[in-house]
Amino acid sequence: MKRDVVVLLTRAPCGRVHIPEGLRAARGVAAGFDMHDVTVIFTQDGVYGARKAVDRNALNMGGHVADLEEQGGQMVADSVAMAERGVDEKDIADDVAVWSDDRVTARIRDADRTLDF
Repeated sequence: MKRDVVVLLTRAPCGRVHIPEGLRAARGVAAGFDMHDVTVIFTQDGVYGARKAVDRNALNMGGHVADLEEQGGQMVADSVAMAERGVDEKDIADDVAVWSDDRVTARIRDADRTLDF
């Protein structure tokens, strides 16, 4: 049975494995037997990982992102978390959508499962 799964990336990308491991989990869930619908949400300090300036290959993110996109997963950044940290929308990577707090909250609330990294 196909489910809606949200993966929350809440920690800063540098010096930690949470973002690449969260993306690895997301791509695995998206490619699994039931091919779940997966949304990755960069929130809290995780919004730093959604920036264009991030070296995705150095952080072991590139392959995970490519596989997630191939499986129809989506990546979004939380606009409130961005504003709280001074991250401007123009600084966000082109393959990451920016969503309002209400939309992020609704997506989390409506998900069948959530994973927190």
